[in-house]
Amino acid sequence: MSTTPSTISRPEAIDRFTRGLPAVSATKLVAGMQKVTSAVMTHGAVVVTRHDEPAMVLMSIDRYLALEQAAEPDLDALTQQFDDMFARMQGDAAAQAMEDAFAMSPAELGKAAVRAAGGKATKR
Repeated sequence: MSTTPSTISRPEAIDRFTRGLPAVSATKLVAGMQKVTSAVMTHGAVVVTRHDEPAMVLMSIDRYLALEQAAEPDLDALTQQFDDMFARMQGDAAAQAMEDAFAMSPAELGKAAVRAAGGKATKR
C-alpha cells in the first residue's frame, strides 16, 4: 500500500487530489457500473466511497498508463546520460582540469568551485 508524502496529512492529500472528481459509493458502483463507466470516461477518474469516505479511485486505462509511465524511470535515457558524462570525464581536457584542480590552493579551489556553480564568492 502506498502512502502519501509526509508533508501533508492523508485527509489533506485526499481532499487535494480528489477535489473535482465525481464520487460514487461502492453500493452504487455495483448497481450502476454503466453510469460509473461513463463518468470515468468523461472525467478520467471517479472517487469510490465506502461509508461516505473516499476508499479508492476508479480511472481510465489511459490515465492509469500515464501515471505508471510517469513513475517509471527511462533507463535508456539515464544510461545514455551516464555514458556521456563518463566519456567527458575520460578526455584529455578532464584529465588536465583535475591536474589543475589538485595544483590549486584551497582558496583558489573554492573560488573555482563558486565560479563553476555560477555564483559569486563572498568574503568572510
